[in-house]
Amino acid sequence: MIDNSEQIARALFSPKMIIDGMIQPEAFRLRPAIKEEYISVVRMGITSWQDDILKIPQRKNRVLYGYAEMNVGDIRSIKLEKTEYDIKECDNNAAKAHAGIFITYDGEPVVGGASLNTAEEGECQDFILLAIQRELVDIAQKGIKTIAPSKT
Repeated sequence: MIDNSEQIARALFSPKMIIDGMIQPEAFRLRPAIKEEYISVVRMGITSWQDDILKIPQRKNRVLYGYAEMNVGDIRSIKLEKTEYDIKECDNNAAKAHAGIFITYDGEPVVGGASLNTAEEGECQDFILLAIQRELVDIAQKGIKTIAPSKT
């Protein structure tokens, strides 16, 4: 169980996740191609957390900018109708500090690319998903830090 007092970090890559120092909703999008079930983060209380961020692959169009430091309790206490956020440990041998932000809407897990069966008629699913991302952006924007890439 991850305590509410813990700090987590979301790796930020430019240009999709951050533009001119502003975090974009894309930074908290669940990827449809892999039916992603959680948003990857690292637990800052684990000594390898920064090394785990530096291990994330970079490409021409995906350059590590830094990370957003967020408090677990702040995320869990987001008040968005029918939506709950939780942070849980995720087994990952390559990244010991790995964890995930799991989101449910009206009790249903939010999964990248999957329709929300619990969305009522007239509720725009795209708007719901954007609102979910926006809440995380608002918290993350307060804790942006740059990080120097490894020299390997």
